[in-house]
Amino acid sequence: MTPSMVSFRLGIDEVHLMDDIHTVGHPARRAYYAGLEETDCEVRQQLLDLMRAGSPAALADCQQRIERCLGEIQV
Repeated sequence: MTPSMVSFRLGIDEVHLMDDIHTVGHPARRAYYAGLEETDCEVRQQLLDLMRAGSPAALADCQQRIERCLGEIQV
């Protein structure tokens, strides 16, 4: 969810939440990024499951992700 959607769902001021998310060390920032990381892990697991089931699109996406990761490695 975007910060705007989170602020709407929680009924809090969007600008205040954005300020909190942009403040290093703020509990709101840690909570927001923890939620993003959890969602990312779930999406990656679903993608791997689809790849293992033989989805050509999932296989191509996994290959692109691996190539991006390898491209970031400095040897």
